[in-house]
Amino acid sequence: MGLPRLVEERVLCRGRRFALGQRVIEYAGVRAVRDVLLHPGAVVVLPLLDGERVVMLRQFRPGPLEWVYELPAGTLEPGESPEEAARRELVEETGYDAEELRLLLKVYPSPGTSTEVMYMYLATGLRYVGARPERGEFLEVVVLRLDEALEMVRRGAVPDAKTALLLLYYDRFVREAARR
Repeated sequence: MGLPRLVEERVLCRGRRFALGQRVIEYAGVRAVRDVLLHPGAVVVLPLLDGERVVMLRQFRPGPLEWVYELPAGTLEPGESPEEAARRELVEETGYDAEELRLLLKVYPSPGTSTEVMYMYLATGLRYVGARPERGEFLEVVVLRLDEALEMVRRGAVPDAKTALLLLYYDRFVREAARR
């Protein structure tokens, strides 16, 4: 069983960071036209202080028009590797630089409608160097006990999917494995 083939791709509209495109896919003699968000990729970082405290953000998000608790994250810049983007976003948004960045997971947050690949990192050995948020980013740095952040996920107080996934993944597969 082979892969469907991309026959054509065209950009319908281009924004500052993303484009809306249309792809024509062919498989077994059938052609399908699909609208897709053409996305350069993104990173999300789980910054841990002393192994038990997590550096999070309370950030205003233009999609839902509300304040959202989330982990530092951002879009890859042209020519930037995921690790470089993770380091950049961590410093810009939280003011912390990491001695070690470890890739934990690579996911497609919405594969039916977007080309986005999201790289999820664990950041340890944090050292405060000063935050440099982008103009127009409205955010507050919040440091919580990891168990408190997990309880917020359980209660539904963390509606951001990438944040909930990375916190739960870390707790279940990384933290738990280290306890054994």
